[in-house]
Amino acid sequence: MIEDYKVFLGDLHCNLHLSHLENLNEIFKDAKEHLDFLPIAYYPMDFYQTKEGIWLESWHNRPEFLKGWELIKQVVRDFYLPGTFVTFAGYEWHGNRTYYGDHNVFYFDEDNPLDDSVDLPTLFDNLRKRHGIAIPHHTAYQVHQRGKDWNYHDDEISPFVEIFSSHGSSEGCWTPFTLNINGSMGPRVSGGSVQEGLARGYRLGIIASSDNHEGKAGAWGQGLAAVFAKELTREEIWNAFMSRRVYGVTGDRIILFFYINEHFMGDVFEASGPLRIHGKVIACAPLDRIEIIRNNRVIYTYCHNGNWDISNDKSKHRAKLRLIFGFGPTEWLYHYGSETYKNWHGDFSIQGGRILNVEGCFSLRDQQVDFKEENRIKYDLTTERRVKEATDKNIQQIILEVEGSLDSRFILRCEGKTLEFTLKEAFQKTHILAMLEDVQQDIEMRFGVKPDDIENPDIYWHNAYKVKIERAVPEVGYKVLFEFIDDEPPKGNNFYYIRVSQLNGQMVWSSPIWVNIT
Repeated sequence: MIEDYKVFLGDLHCNLHLSHLENLNEIFKDAKEHLDFLPIAYYPMDFYQTKEGIWLESWHNRPEFLKGWELIKQVVRDFYLPGTFVTFAGYEWHGNRTYYGDHNVFYFDEDNPLDDSVDLPTLFDNLRKRHGIAIPHHTAYQVHQRGKDWNYHDDEISPFVEIFSSHGSSEGCWTPFTLNINGSMGPRVSGGSVQEGLARGYRLGIIASSDNHEGKAGAWGQGLAAVFAKELTREEIWNAFMSRRVYGVTGDRIILFFYINEHFMGDVFEASGPLRIHGKVIACAPLDRIEIIRNNRVIYTYCHNGNWDISNDKSKHRAKLRLIFGFGPTEWLYHYGSETYKNWHGDFSIQGGRILNVEGCFSLRDQQVDFKEENRIKYDLTTERRVKEATDKNIQQIILEVEGSLDSRFILRCEGKTLEFTLKEAFQKTHILAMLEDVQQDIEMRFGVKPDDIENPDIYWHNAYKVKIERAVPEVGYKVLFEFIDDEPPKGNNFYYIRVSQLNGQMVWSSPIWVNIT
């Protein structure tokens, strides 16, 4: 029974370069704080400049890459703690990615080589002997220009595909998100998308992962992989991989259950009549819509936005609140100082209620949230300075699931300042704590200008650090059971998957279920 399984989250695409090797322990320690498993993606490639001045990226092994692989394997051994943190050794394939597309290689155990195969068929043959897998990513770039050529695929070697990462989405050409973030490799085109692979009949599970090169595994907003496993061990996580009991989220850790006639995502079965499609979503923000997709066409959309109300009774309420730290001075102000990061210290507590769960949405390492009391958290965060607009590193977030009455009182303390409000008020509006006095003092100290001397006071709000508390979401707004009956599914082989969107733009994709209608 799938109810006996737990959801575990990991990042299968944190790229580690040679420059990261001296910080391997710190990178893995940080990952262990907020991820359940980490199949690391060593990046055995280098950018170099030719004598003519052209910048190229290397292929093939070099002595320094092989030496780094040995270090990677050792730290993978050291950090494997069954029941606490699962690691796998892996690397980005450094063969002819231009022609065959990009793949990450992972081994069940770390006593395997850094494969130097140039072509994908040879790599596949080697992985069959070594208990390894190769996962395609950013597949929807131009075929033979780093996009996936689906003529070269093996379901056993590639049981799932990365649908989303820091590059964007490779789901299909007319699907949410673009693939334009990497302006050199983009844009997204026909030929190698996930939907085109599924249309060929391949049994592709679906994940997301970060594909970042900054040594931050599980960076928020860049993609995470979820698996359903009985326990947190290599054997069980690997079994989930091979059974396609996986799904992908963009950032928020949305929980998704998806069934057809009691068969779970990743399954293959036969049926002869109507199909009952059902499941459950536990979101992290207001749920917008659930889409059921059959053979790459949306056959049913459930819109949840506007379908829920907040009860005014005196009973206990469950809700989610999101604390957003960041914003702050623009670039010109930094020309007169050396600040690169902003530190945030404080706590958040509830009177007359309790905190049920805490989720960090972090894109920088070493963010600390202490959740040892049921009604209080302490935090020690860092945000990066703002260059122009707010970015994922300029903003760090904490999601709290709480329980209390409408009169329960929240108290945010941050850098010596306090903000208080009730749960009822949290349901009604956002709250914000702006460090206006700090920026006034800073400008006076740097430029000798006092607030009374300023013609337009916009400068203070525009350059103030801020903490925003989003409107609270009641449980009915983020937790949904869904059901749809497909009365006349087409004869023959079909695949179904689920796409879920929150109102803040965060998404989740399920792995498909394959049904042969007889």
